[in-house]
Amino acid sequence: MAETVHLYLKANGQDIKGSSSQESLGRKDSIECVYYEQAVKTAREAGSGMATGRRQYEALLIRKRIDKSSPLIAKALVENARIDAKFKFFRPNPNGDGTTEQFYTVEIKQGRVASQKQWSPDTIVPATSTEPPLEEVTFVFHTISWTYTNGGVTHEDTWDQNR
Repeated sequence: MAETVHLYLKANGQDIKGSSSQESLGRKDSIECVYYEQAVKTAREAGSGMATGRRQYEALLIRKRIDKSSPLIAKALVENARIDAKFKFFRPNPNGDGTTEQFYTVEIKQGRVASQKQWSPDTIVPATSTEPPLEEVTFVFHTISWTYTNGGVTHEDTWDQNR
């Protein structure tokens, strides 16, 4: 079973707190993300698979419930605030004891909020009538790192590094 990704967000060095009430594992006041997507790709020559260009990052995308962080995310967007963020991934502990563990972290530095889109589901359609109002937020960034917590396996990339 999937757990939500928890976002710890700073705009120009100031915390933007979310509405998470989960006390365990430091999740209180984090921003609960119900969807997370991050992608990087390189242009490849079809025959040989050789790289023909630099890697390109797509904007990091999250979906979240509209909460107390929403106006501050809008402010960070319109004021072009510098964003630093940690996305902490949680899962049921694989040992089966019923606990939850934090197992993965993605961190972005020197980022910006690229977009914010809010919506309320169609209340006439029975399949969506009980869904909460949501928003989609995208981030662009200068530096990204990925860390698998168990063993500290990590990699960091900065878009202006030649690779």
